[in-house]
Amino acid sequence: MPVRQDLTPQQITGGAPLRPYPLPPLPPGHFYVEAEDPRSLGSGGIFVREDADPFDEYNYRVKSIVYTGRTQFQDIVIADTYNFGRALFLDGAIQSSAEDEALYHEMLVQPALLMHDNPRDVLIVGGGEGATLREVLAHRSVGSAVMIDIDQEVVAICRDQLPTWHCGAFEDPRATLLYMDGRRYLEDTDAKFDIIIIDVVDMLENGPAQRLYTRQFYELAHGHLRAGGILVVQGLEFSFADYKAHCALLRTLRTVFAEVHSYKTCVPSFLGSWGFLIASQSVSPHDFGPDALDRVILARLGSEWLDHATGDFIKASFSHCKETRFLLDLPGPILEDDVAFVEPPDIEEELPLGQLLPALAD
Repeated sequence: MPVRQDLTPQQITGGAPLRPYPLPPLPPGHFYVEAEDPRSLGSGGIFVREDADPFDEYNYRVKSIVYTGRTQFQDIVIADTYNFGRALFLDGAIQSSAEDEALYHEMLVQPALLMHDNPRDVLIVGGGEGATLREVLAHRSVGSAVMIDIDQEVVAICRDQLPTWHCGAFEDPRATLLYMDGRRYLEDTDAKFDIIIIDVVDMLENGPAQRLYTRQFYELAHGHLRAGGILVVQGLEFSFADYKAHCALLRTLRTVFAEVHSYKTCVPSFLGSWGFLIASQSVSPHDFGPDALDRVILARLGSEWLDHATGDFIKASFSHCKETRFLLDLPGPILEDDVAFVEPPDIEEELPLGQLLPALAD
């Protein structure tokens, strides 16, 4: 229920609770909405099951199913959830939600574009919702954005059902949409790009999409970057508790690029921390301070476009805890064409019985 911000709590009707405090005024374009009372929903209901993890699953309770079907390549569900608004699921895995898609897509796109001197030509591999394209085309310097997605049906459904994701980006004359395999496109084209963004499915299960994660693919992509160009990859679920696939991508990219850096952010609807990787022969995130990034944001995007990304936030996303840094530095397997990815074993730390706190051991 939308709530006008000029009303006092006592004037709000329709089941809103009486609060013993005034609601603060909101900036233009914002308004209060009362959350659903879980007690009013009763038991049962409709759920979309996220079962991408081999051990755990999560049920998203939904108000309604907007679309369900199967394309040539994958199952698709679009549902209106209680916690995260409208959400897109592909093959049982959540891809994005209205509540936090801006966070994911800003962090996928903006660090690379902000760290490039003058991004003009951008290639997007994947990105069916159109939100990655939206964030790219927010930069006026971009004269051409080529988006390659193998699944035309998913793009058409998202175009119709997720308008706030793409914000009309598909109709921008700078955009070119091609429905084909991203690797085949790079094998057949002579085009050069300032930025290449890889935003494809998020699991390494030795399927056909894995050919977009291998050393050979990154060598191919590198050949299509101009001098000073940047490659960015959505880097799968990533934390010190779930790191093996992300670290394999990091090691693989380091066989091709001189500068490869891991960063992450917590995406609430993904139920955890999500990783990204940025790669270049010359551009390092360590060369950009928060103030410098904020100046670039203001000059290129203005003060209102971004919902989440700031200089401080971007800079902080490249900082990792001690355990995570240890895991990122470990040697291990890389991803190669026609070679199955076999995860390394888990690492456990021996904890001696009877160990005392440092203050008690003196």
